[in-house]
Amino acid sequence: MASRPTGAPGLPGPGVPGVAGASGPAGVNPQGAPQPPTIGGIGAGPGGAAAAAAGTRKPNLSALQEIEEKYNKRLDDDISQLMESFGDIVKVASINYNDTSISKDKYKLAQESYQIQGRATNIVSSAESLLAMVTELKQTLLLNDTTTLAQIAATRQQELATRKTAVKQRVVGLKEEVDRTIWELEKACYESSS
Repeated sequence: MASRPTGAPGLPGPGVPGVAGASGPAGVNPQGAPQPPTIGGIGAGPGGAAAAAAGTRKPNLSALQEIEEKYNKRLDDDISQLMESFGDIVKVASINYNDTSISKDKYKLAQESYQIQGRATNIVSSAESLLAMVTELKQTLLLNDTTTLAQIAATRQQELATRKTAVKQRVVGLKEEVDRTIWELEKACYESSS
């Protein structure tokens, strides 16, 4: 019984990015969970920009530029991994129509199937990393967009002030109505007693 060679050309083995137990693309740990880029040991996930700005000696702009470079590098790595894996799948699955004398045996088919599965795993891992990056960027935008947050707060304050004024006017109106009703009751009471 022949054992499957792990060092055959084109086979993903230990050390191939994206395969379980190996180092994955930038920003993905061996288990496939996306990791935010780090700057000096500080994560750049939600709230990480503020921590990075507070924990580094560089100006805030420099820290943000480093975060942007990390995200750009991670994006480039994931996209290149996607393209490379897809190209490898196409190469492995290609059939040579010119030479019909060469037929693929079961071992060759199993080898190609293993290669395709490894490349498909790389594609899934890169796609998940890209989706996680989109989520991180949305959270970072929501948490660090001070202009929008200030506008929302100002709009809310204005709305609350308007409602407060309306409530005060309503309370004053009710007070006047209660005073008038009490005066009418007292008048009716005094008239009936006299």
